[in-house]
Amino acid sequence: MSQDERFAALGAAGAELGSKRTANRHDYGPEPDQFLEVHGNPSTASATVILIHGGYFRERTDLAHARPMAVALAEAGVLCVLIEYRRSGGQPNCLNDVTAAISFACGSLKEWGVNAAARSNLVVTGHSAGGCLVLAWASHLNEDGPDFRLRPLAPITDLFREVAHGLGDGAVLDYMGAPPETDLAPYLREDPRSRVLLIPSRADLLIVHGDLDETVDIKFSRTFPARVTVAEGADHADLVDPESSYFPLVVETLLG
Repeated sequence: MSQDERFAALGAAGAELGSKRTANRHDYGPEPDQFLEVHGNPSTASATVILIHGGYFRERTDLAHARPMAVALAEAGVLCVLIEYRRSGGQPNCLNDVTAAISFACGSLKEWGVNAAARSNLVVTGHSAGGCLVLAWASHLNEDGPDFRLRPLAPITDLFREVAHGLGDGAVLDYMGAPPETDLAPYLREDPRSRVLLIPSRADLLIVHGDLDETVDIKFSRTFPARVTVAEGADHADLVDPESSYFPLVVETLLG
């Protein structure tokens, strides 16, 4: 099965899971894509994992393909908060929504009945473009605040290089709206490589990336100034597919 076929299968499985309405849905804004799903048992969860899906910022890719991962994490005993966000309209919608959603989720955990241990054991992760977004989000945090684990999965880490080489069929340029030589400000607001030193020390940063990833080259992570766990033999889909032999490594990295 090709990678595109695997993502399509994950999307179909996620749509079926969504039809069963096993998660609690909460709106964090007035727009249709400003919502999140809470998977798992809040009273018994060992940790809280906030998950941002990928899709190269394209409107056609919603959270459905990440729902099987959210369900698998819930079955592993954690509370998984799966976030949807606007992919239309370009920047800064994605980062603004992710920022608002994480703030809403963290502020709602006690109200949702999440136990104290899970509230204090916080993991923020995102796949691909979602990994880019959580890195950018973290770079805007204050140094003061609770510790948490930051675990990007196969993240886009260099928006300048993405645009220069037209990667992702030009998805990043479409999202940013203009090349950096025309409008530099949004790149300096969102580019993980430009902002990595601004990520506070309370964020325990560790990247996971497959060395056979043909969508986001592992070189992006290997040249990024952060710790990297290499999933040898894994491709882009392996890190979010609960049926993948690499998924136990992902869970271990998120929770360990």
